[in-house]
Amino acid sequence: MRLNQLKLNIDTIPFEKSLSFVPLINRLKKEAKKEDFHGNQAKAMLEIVAKNPDLAKKSFAIEDVAKYEPEIHVLMSNFFTASQYEDSMGVVASPFDDQNFYFTPKYRELLNDETKIFELVEQQNQSSCYKTFTMLIYAYSMIFKKFYGFDPDMDYLFLYKMTDQLNGLVSYYKLEFDKTCIDISYEGELPEVTEEQIHQMVNEPMNMDFWLETLPLDKFRFSGFLSFRYIDITQVEVISSLKSQLLEKSSIINSDNFRSLEQNMRSLLALPNMKMGLLALSMTQGGVENRTGFWSGFLDSNQFKCEDYEGTIYEEAGRSGSTILINDLSNKENLSSVEQALLDQGIKNISLVPLQYEGKLIGIMELGSTKSFDINFSKLRIIKDVIPVFSIAVQRSSEELRSRIEVIIKEECTAIHPSVEWRFEQAAANLLMQREIGNAVKMEEIVFPEVYPLYGAIDVRHSSLIRNQTIQEDLVKQLDLARKVLTAAFLVRKMPIYDQLIYKIDFFIEGINKGLSSGDEVNVLHFIRHDVESLFPHFTGIDTALQAAIKEYEKNIDPALNIVYKRRKDFEDSLGMINDCVTTYLEKEQEKAQEMFPHYFEKYRTDGVEHNIYMGQSIAEQKVFDKIFLKNLRLWQLIVSAELARKTEVLKSSLPINLDTTGLILVHSQPLAIQFRQDEKKFDVDGAYNIRYEIVKKRIDKAHIKDTRERLTQPGKLAVIFSQDEEMTEYQRYLEYLVAKGYFEDNIEHLVLEDLQGVYGLRAIRVQVKMGEEPQEILALAKELNRNETS
Repeated sequence: MRLNQLKLNIDTIPFEKSLSFVPLINRLKKEAKKEDFHGNQAKAMLEIVAKNPDLAKKSFAIEDVAKYEPEIHVLMSNFFTASQYEDSMGVVASPFDDQNFYFTPKYRELLNDETKIFELVEQQNQSSCYKTFTMLIYAYSMIFKKFYGFDPDMDYLFLYKMTDQLNGLVSYYKLEFDKTCIDISYEGELPEVTEEQIHQMVNEPMNMDFWLETLPLDKFRFSGFLSFRYIDITQVEVISSLKSQLLEKSSIINSDNFRSLEQNMRSLLALPNMKMGLLALSMTQGGVENRTGFWSGFLDSNQFKCEDYEGTIYEEAGRSGSTILINDLSNKENLSSVEQALLDQGIKNISLVPLQYEGKLIGIMELGSTKSFDINFSKLRIIKDVIPVFSIAVQRSSEELRSRIEVIIKEECTAIHPSVEWRFEQAAANLLMQREIGNAVKMEEIVFPEVYPLYGAIDVRHSSLIRNQTIQEDLVKQLDLARKVLTAAFLVRKMPIYDQLIYKIDFFIEGINKGLSSGDEVNVLHFIRHDVESLFPHFTGIDTALQAAIKEYEKNIDPALNIVYKRRKDFEDSLGMINDCVTTYLEKEQEKAQEMFPHYFEKYRTDGVEHNIYMGQSIAEQKVFDKIFLKNLRLWQLIVSAELARKTEVLKSSLPINLDTTGLILVHSQPLAIQFRQDEKKFDVDGAYNIRYEIVKKRIDKAHIKDTRERLTQPGKLAVIFSQDEEMTEYQRYLEYLVAKGYFEDNIEHLVLEDLQGVYGLRAIRVQVKMGEEPQEILALAKELNRNETS
C-alpha cells in the first residue's frame, strides 16, 4: 500500500458524530438480566449511571469527562480487564474526531516519552488528510457490516512502529478496535450498493474519492465511542522483514544491508547491546576452513586465520551441529586466543549457531552481547524460523563470491573474453552431458568462423636502441665506480695488480662507448664480480678515502639485482607508465565499444601495447550482425588511436626518460576464422590462408616507405596499412571526417610500402595527430602511474 497514491479531496469527516455512553448503557441493560457475575457487574454499573444521569444523555460533551472520571473508569472496565489496563497500550475516543478521553497508563506513558517515536509505518508524516482517510476506512467497515452484511477484515490494515531513539530498537503494533458501542443510523432511504461495488471499493483502498462517490456518508450518523488496543506484533513483523531482506542478492555482502539485518535482530530479541556476525566456516578432517572467502565476523580475518579457530567454541559448534551458548565468557577456563580476543572486545555473552544447507555445515552465526546472560535459550527460540533463511543467504553469497573469484581468474589468467564466454559455457555443458552418459571425450573445438579482424598497436619508438643505451650507461657507471675504488686502493698500496685491473676497466669502458655487442654485459658483470668485488673484503678498514669509494659503489648498486640499475629502471618505468596509460584508456573505451556491438577483444604488452579485435555473427550470440557495426568499430579504432597518441604525448613530460610513441592500424577486409588453442589458452587464426594475416601483423612495424629509408611509423603519426582500393576509399572517408572533427591535421599522406619477406603490395595512409591541451585528469594519471612505478 503506497500512501503517495492516496486519492482523497476532503480533510474532514462528512457525517454527523457524537460521543455517547447510551450504546454501552443499552448493552449493560441486556447483560443485567443475567443471573451471573457479568449480570451483577452490569447492575452495579447501571446504578452508577442512575446516580449520574448526565452519563445517559444522547450526546455527552467531551469537556464533561473530567467531572465523571472515576465513574467512566468503572464503565471502561468492560473493555480493559485489570491486567490489560496495567500491561497494554489502549485508548478510548469519541467516534471519528480524534478526541481521546480515556487512556491506559502505558499509552499515557508513551505520549509523555520524548525518546520514543510512535508512527504509522506507511505514513511517517501523518497529515490531517491521512488521519481522515483512516477514520473513513473504519467508518465504512462498520457500515458495510451493519447495513450490507459484508464484514471486511480491517484489523491489520494499519501498522504502527515505535522507535526507541536511545537504543534504536523498533517495535511493531497492529491496531485492534472495539466498535460494539457505536450506533449507526441513516436519514432517509439507504443507498443501494452491490456486492461487486463493495469488492471494488475494498480492492482500491487508496481511492477514497471513489468510495465517497459510490457510497456517500453525509446522511449517516455515528453515536457512541470506540476503544482501541495496540497489539505487539514485533516478532511477526521483524521475522518477515528479515526473511525479505535475506532473499535479496547482496543481503549479507553489502555492509549497509548487513547493519540493517543486525539492527532487525536486535529489535527481534529486544537486545540493544547485541552484535551479529556471519562466517562461512566449514569443518574438515584437517581442521577449520573458509573456502569461499565470505567473512563478516566479530574478529578480523586478517588477524585471525582459520587455524586459530581450531579447538575453540567455534569448532565445537561446527562439529556438533548444535548451538553453543556461553553466558559469561570471562568465567570460561583456558581461553583460546580467539576467545580472549572476543573478551577483549567486550563480548561476554556469546552464542554460536551452526548454519546448514542441504545437511552440510556452510557457516556459523555469531550473536554476542557486552552484558552477561543477555542472550538465553528463550531468545534463541525466537530466531529458529529465520536460521534456515540465513543459511540460504550464506550459501548464495558464498557461491556469488566463488563466481567473482572465477571471473577474476578468467580475466587475469586466460583469454576467455566475456563476449565469447557463452560459447565456452555451451561447450562445457556438452562435455558434461557426454561424461554423464559415460563417453570419454575432450572438450569440442571452439571456432568462430567468418569474423572480421582489426589490429592496432601503440609502439615506443626506437625502444630496443634506447634499452641498449640505458644498459651501456649503467655498465659504464658501474665500471666507473669500480675504477674509483681501485684507484683509491692503488694510492694506498702501489700494487701492480690494481693498476692492471684499472687498465681492464678502461678497456671495457672504451669498448662499451663504441657500442654494445652480444655478450658484453655478461663479460663485464662477470669481471666486476669475480675480479673487482672479490677484493672489497681485503680493503676493510685500510683507508678513509678507499672506504668512501666502496660506500659510494654499494650505494649505487640495486640490492635485488646486485648491479647498477638506474637508467634501465628509468627506461622500464617510463615504458610501464606508457603501457599503463594505454591499457587503462583502452579498457575504459572497450566497455563503451562492447555496448555498441559485442566483439572479441584482447590486448598484450610488448614495447608498447597491441590489440586484436574480431567481430562477426558467430561471436554475437543474440544479436544480428551487420557491416555497419564493423564500419563503426573501425571508426572507433581510429578515434581511440588518436586519443592514445595525445595522451602519451602529454605523458612524456612526466616520464623519467623521454619516449616517443607511434600508432599503427592494419586493415583486413576478408573474414577469417579464429580457434581457441587449448594448449596455449588463447585464440589464434585458423586455416593456412588466414595465417598470412598473422605474418603481415608481425612484419609491418618495421616497414619502410618504398624507395626511401624512412620508417612508416613516426612519432605523433598514425599509419593505416591496407592492400585493397576499397579499403583505402573507406578509410579516406573516415580520416576526412576526423580531420574535420579536429583529431588529425589536414595532411593525409598516401604511401606505397617496400615489399616485406613474403608480403607484397601493401600501401598506407598516414596522418599527423592533432595535439591539443589534454585535461588535468591525464596529468593526474601520469603522476599516479609514476607513483606506482616508483613504489
